[in-house]
Amino acid sequence: MNTELLFELYRKMLTVRLVETELQKLCLEGVAGDLHFNKGQEAISVGAIAAIQPSDYIVTHHRTIAHAFCKGTPLRPLLAELLGRSNGSNGGLAGEMHLNSPNAGHLFSFQLVGTSAPVAAGAAWASKYFRRESRIVACFLGDACTSNAQFHEGVNIASLKRAPLLVICENNGLAGNIRQPVYMPTKTVAERMGAYGIDSRRIDGNDVISVYETVKEVSEIVRGKSQPYLIDAVTTRLCWHKQGQPDARSKEELADLSKLDPIPRLEQQIPENERESTARAVETEVREAIGFALSSPWPEPEVLIPQLINL
Repeated sequence: MNTELLFELYRKMLTVRLVETELQKLCLEGVAGDLHFNKGQEAISVGAIAAIQPSDYIVTHHRTIAHAFCKGTPLRPLLAELLGRSNGSNGGLAGEMHLNSPNAGHLFSFQLVGTSAPVAAGAAWASKYFRRESRIVACFLGDACTSNAQFHEGVNIASLKRAPLLVICENNGLAGNIRQPVYMPTKTVAERMGAYGIDSRRIDGNDVISVYETVKEVSEIVRGKSQPYLIDAVTTRLCWHKQGQPDARSKEELADLSKLDPIPRLEQQIPENERESTARAVETEVREAIGFALSSPWPEPEVLIPQLINL
């Protein structure tokens, strides 16, 4: 991996971490809502989206701040959207759960994690066979949703219709605060794919270089053969499921899991002077983006009220 790309991956992971740290402070102050953060899982969104083509599409779940940023939503409108402001990327109406940026290829985000699978399968089929594009759809979801009906329907039809769908499972071993033995009848997500005739690979999702290189290779298999594929990226969520739901894991367990943090792991390959200059630049960028979002106006009632009525 060339040095420029390595530094870029580091910058993006650091940006996501700092953005979410600042948003968490706003949550605790009552300024931001019940957000879902990526702490500990940044290597997957950063590495995978860097590896696919800029023209490729993504479909995501509700823990999607990192994905939106990495796929091209500028930081200022992204933060304004998360704080419900009118100059947000979706006019302050999408919030966290339904972020999208069609111009950047971020098609949909879903509150219900498994719902992303059938929609992504349909988008992949339409891209290949209706629009005649040479694009893939990368669908990000969690391990728990692989026990949901929507997931099974999605991968089943993707396999039957040979849709160019790359499923990236952010496997953190949790469904909220529920552990895998409650919802997983198999040891891995990858082994479940054999029933659908879908190839799969299990990787270390806390190693951004491994994520990047694997997705780079697999995405071209999906594109070239027009067939679905699943990457089971094992990771660790180092934060609560969401701000309004405290973590059931002990402080001791979280402290032990923090040793798997992907950012310090990558820092070992970044020269100290580069780490320091990157941190300063990221801090300035994030601070200015937070200031922009907080000073932005709220949506006007004539825009907001019709949307609420239609919920």
